[in-house]
Amino acid sequence: MKPTGTAMTRVGRPSKAAQDAASEKIMAVAMELFADRGFAGTSMEQVASRCGMGKDTLYRRFPSKVALFEAVVEHAHRRAVDRLADMRSAAEEPLPRLKALMQAMLHMNMDADLIALKRITFSETVVFEKREPFPRQPDPIMDRLIDAVRAAQAAGSIRAGDPAALANHLIHCLVALPTSIAMLGGDAYDDASAVQAHFDITWLWLMEGVSAQASNL
Repeated sequence: MKPTGTAMTRVGRPSKAAQDAASEKIMAVAMELFADRGFAGTSMEQVASRCGMGKDTLYRRFPSKVALFEAVVEHAHRRAVDRLADMRSAAEEPLPRLKALMQAMLHMNMDADLIALKRITFSETVVFEKREPFPRQPDPIMDRLIDAVRAAQAAGSIRAGDPAALANHLIHCLVALPTSIAMLGGDAYDDASAVQAHFDITWLWLMEGVSAQASNL
């Protein structure tokens, strides 16, 4: 006999949109907790509670807190890749385009959430069994920088050499100081204007050198 009266609602799997929304919420909540409380101070129970879901549901997606943290790092890195992909420089020449890209990469690296994730990654190497979750290779951000260096070389704007080695040297010179200070809790680069001032002088030194006789070499 077929049921009569109120129709029975069939409960199925959540739609892809609902699953994506849940994943975004988990990433946002976990990022906030990790950044605020650190790795040790954040629990799977806290994340599940903030997301309004059961702990078992969270564990079905992420079998451990390490797996969740690595997913948060990957998510943050994908967002950074998307931000750079959306960047459109008004500059036509390769060197100004390289400058705009490096400026964007510096400000991106100084993002407070990314600094917090880097701090956790470097301070919890034993927990992560010396894995390198930030970022995984190959890195599309570095690939884009290498391409920009290669284009500037082809235009004769910067000297010849291995573009990958040059790109790594340029970005290291640019980000090592401010990110290290921020990761250690210093506030010298908390203001965007201080970050920009660091970029301006470092770019000048990188492009023109620091020797008083550089123009004669």
